[in-house]
Amino acid sequence: MHFIWKGASPMTLTVHLDNQLLSLVLFDGNDPVVSSSLAADPAFTPDQCAASIQGVLCLRGADLSQVTEGIFGSVVPPLTHSLRQALELLLPGRPLLAVGPGIKTGLNMRLENVPAVGADFVCTAAAALAEFPPPLVVLSLADAATTFLAIDREGCLVGRSIVPGVESSLANLHHTAAQLPAVAFEPRCRLLGRGTADAIRSGILYGSAAMIDGMLDRYQEALGGGATVVATGRLAPAVLAQCRHPAQVRPLLVHEGLRLLCQRNR
Repeated sequence: MHFIWKGASPMTLTVHLDNQLLSLVLFDGNDPVVSSSLAADPAFTPDQCAASIQGVLCLRGADLSQVTEGIFGSVVPPLTHSLRQALELLLPGRPLLAVGPGIKTGLNMRLENVPAVGADFVCTAAAALAEFPPPLVVLSLADAATTFLAIDREGCLVGRSIVPGVESSLANLHHTAAQLPAVAFEPRCRLLGRGTADAIRSGILYGSAAMIDGMLDRYQEALGGGATVVATGRLAPAVLAQCRHPAQVRPLLVHEGLRLLCQRNR
């Protein structure tokens, strides 16, 4: 995607690091103009990380000199410092925020150890509340974990659940059961698997959907009913297609939240 920045709005670079992916979105004001992701490399040096981000942006026709501010969130503590250094290399002299203690979120959290709440929870909650009235259930289907976040009628974050994600469940099944093969996730498969690989794919896809439906039943009951489900994550479209609960899917929810937090801290 190539674009021309007219300079009327801030150009905000948002970066999110999870256990599998380094994703980035460049916003021209409120509009996403570049979106991409890279494999998260645990051996990334700051220079390598900066070069990868710069390469993706250049490939998409973006000019780093036009970026006016940056914000990042990380749920991988060993790589957080390297990511910060990489972004400082790319955005010298420009405002750079990290989601963490001290940042203004505008959120009311009735949770234990609030400073330790992950950047992904904070960002998705902020973005969901900006678009939908509470109560809400924010559902994230990342590779490593599937998470649920409850927001009550007053807009307060009141609880959450974390379960193994689709990809981590597949990997764990292969590593802990000697006779079971490694198989890739398939967004479409028969429910009644006829072979071992098909049976695993069926269990992962339909089992994940059934788990999500069951958890959403309980979350709706806990919130008094009527909660809108807002979902994000790479696997959300495939798994939610097999769920019985409706959901509003927002692929860029984390990055929309990062952009909002950047606005609130200018």
